[in-house]
Amino acid sequence: MKAAWLASVLAAAATGAGVLMARERQRSSMLLAISLRLSSTLRRGELLQLIMETAEQALEAEASSVILLDDETGELYFEVATGEKGGEVKQIRLQPGEGIAGWVAACGESIRIADAARDARWSSRVAGRVGMPTRSMLCVPVRSGGRTLGVLQVINRSGGRAFSKRQLRLLEDIASPVGIALENMLLYEALEQSMHRLRETTAAKERMERELQIARSIQSSYLPGRALQLPGAKLCAALEPAREVGGDFYYFQDLGGGRLLVCLGDVSDKGMPAALFMAGLMIWIRAKTVLSAQPSAIVRQINRELSSEESTMFATMFLGILDTASGELRYCDAGHCPGYVAGPRGARLLAGQKNLPLGVFPDADYADNILILTEGETLVLYSDGITEAENAAGDWYGPDRLAECLSMMGDAEPDEIVRSLTGSVADFTGEMPQHDDMALLVLKFGPI
Repeated sequence: MKAAWLASVLAAAATGAGVLMARERQRSSMLLAISLRLSSTLRRGELLQLIMETAEQALEAEASSVILLDDETGELYFEVATGEKGGEVKQIRLQPGEGIAGWVAACGESIRIADAARDARWSSRVAGRVGMPTRSMLCVPVRSGGRTLGVLQVINRSGGRAFSKRQLRLLEDIASPVGIALENMLLYEALEQSMHRLRETTAAKERMERELQIARSIQSSYLPGRALQLPGAKLCAALEPAREVGGDFYYFQDLGGGRLLVCLGDVSDKGMPAALFMAGLMIWIRAKTVLSAQPSAIVRQINRELSSEESTMFATMFLGILDTASGELRYCDAGHCPGYVAGPRGARLLAGQKNLPLGVFPDADYADNILILTEGETLVLYSDGITEAENAAGDWYGPDRLAECLSMMGDAEPDEIVRSLTGSVADFTGEMPQHDDMALLVLKFGPI
């Protein structure tokens, strides 16, 4: 009797656990699909419409709004609102702390309200202006990088029902990829505004120097820094434009889970046009990194975006993802200079399949290569400004001198390799002016 009872209890528990696991898998699958969908564009109108459609469909809501925070005034403004009266809602601005949205933005807490009109924080200004009664509501803060960008709210669950706690948790989960997408959108818009301002000022010769200084500051702001240290990996990077600004770039990002993304590239031009192209390219790298764990898939997506733009420029790029536990480096080489692997036994050229540069053909295919780094080995990426650095006799520094310099470094730390290599190039060129941008990224694998 007891055995039968215990068996039935265990069977019921197993069934319940199975239901929970299936529900969690469904939830994870939906959130992944949402993340991929939101990362498909950086254009404001398209992105905000996607956010609204996604929130309404997932939460069975009649209307929704993305309410962004104005950093200068502290006000909240309806950037877009769907539903029958959406066009009117987007014109309204809320004072700091006003209404339920203002409270959520100020406190950073999510809220679920069954009857909005009875809530003490409720402001009827929006509903009164557009003539749309608000019954139930969910409102959650949207953040990225520790900064509050605004709030995301859905209004009136279909069928007249109240929103559930589970739906509130779902909207909070949705707000995470929304924050990343909005941050990338704002970065892209800031870049476009900077480009517009720079184009206007280049016509005035007397203002060019000041604008170039601003441009170099803007360009530097897109770089992730000069060094990074993680369990299992350490890197150092350097960038020296031939002019105030240039088209060479590097990028690295801790993807979490023991995965480190590294990237180095070269735009097919110099000066201001290359710098603007480079900044846009780096934003696309950030936006597309969430799409796949495969470097070739990320590069393929970026190439499609660049090839669709009205530009005659292209870029070479090396993009890899290192497993900091195993040393496996999966990388895609989009027509870039072949890298080197340096270590106690010398330096060897990194061999692997080459792919077309970015921005040439929109449908170009890209393939991955795999390299296994052993403990103490170092990956060295560079742009052709280093190997093509010229001395007074017209000779190039060349790949042979580069390999020789790296072979003498043994198991040196990344910052030492950067200093030695840049110093070697400077000694070779002497007083000759720098004609091309130079970028360098050195990544060492092994316990830190």
